[in-house]
Amino acid sequence: MEKKKVTSEALRKMEIGQTITFDLPDADAINSGKAIAYRLQNSLRCKFSAVSDYANNRLTLTKNAQP
Repeated sequence: MEKKKVTSEALRKMEIGQTITFDLPDADAINSGKAIAYRLQNSLRCKFSAVSDYANNRLTLTKNAQP
């Protein structure tokens, strides 16, 4: 599932263990997407892992259970 924008709503809807790849316009959007995910970790009681692909402007986020 590829999306154009990382939103709090999209991250809230993710299930634990789910991975979503976001196609983004540039490196700044990748960094902003990671910041949103990391900011929401405490309120959603989860951990996000992020893989940044700056060459292809992609951000892959996985929602994991909090250790």
